[in-house]
Amino acid sequence: MKGRAKAYAAGTVINALATGIGSAFGIELETRVDVCFEEDLKHSILYVNGKESNASLVEKVLHKFGKAVVNVESEIPRRSGLGSSSAFMNALITATFKAFGQELDAFKILTMNARNSLDCGISYTGAFDDASASLLGGIVISNNLKMKLVKWEKISGEALVLIPPWKRGEVSLERIRSDVSLVSKAIEGALKGDYRNAMLNNSKHYCSVIGYPIEPVEKAIEFNVCAGLSGNGPAYVAFGNSRDIRELEGVWEEYGEVVRTKLVEEPAEEVNVPGYLFLQS
Repeated sequence: MKGRAKAYAAGTVINALATGIGSAFGIELETRVDVCFEEDLKHSILYVNGKESNASLVEKVLHKFGKAVVNVESEIPRRSGLGSSSAFMNALITATFKAFGQELDAFKILTMNARNSLDCGISYTGAFDDASASLLGGIVISNNLKMKLVKWEKISGEALVLIPPWKRGEVSLERIRSDVSLVSKAIEGALKGDYRNAMLNNSKHYCSVIGYPIEPVEKAIEFNVCAGLSGNGPAYVAFGNSRDIRELEGVWEEYGEVVRTKLVEEPAEEVNVPGYLFLQS
């Protein structure tokens, strides 16, 4: 039995570590997964961009389905704050559902993604926000603790990703959760659709507590774009219209590698998006 699926990178509006409330948007950088289940396999086999990799995570995710050969091709830099793990999980789960002829229910895919992320220790909160943006596109606001969406809005425009040379900073939950006033302001802004100030306030908090420079964000706000630190870093992301993104691209090139792409407007796959995916008021 075979299945194939894709998912997208996710850029951060609000990092959920501080409060459990997160917000993210889909970026047109893809992870594609081919899965082939074989009865005579003793263990699953994983290839990432053509190289064999440790398949222990695949074994855990697929233990109810069987053993498989999994091929992954990804444009998303790992450990950068761009939701590479969420995208991989989405594509793997969706490809598996396809292989077994199961309904592509977005709620089932996303909750399975989040629970596996928690069980396998690759996320502090289950990254329901990243997973949702990666699968559905647009901008989402989520309650990661309840694994529900608060808001899903389709957007269009160009996106910019800055991958700086500095290393990933140390994540201290105690420091992140000691004063969440800026993150609370970010949440208020995002709920009103003010993503520009939401990303700015989120970045001020997380750059300070993790130890990243805020300068790339401060440079970006001179343009009419939304910009900020993505996830736990070290990548930064921005989105806006073509002209402003092009101008910012020249500025951000001074800080590291820059990738220019687009926002994701539609879901990665033809998934059913049920009403119970959303938190009822």
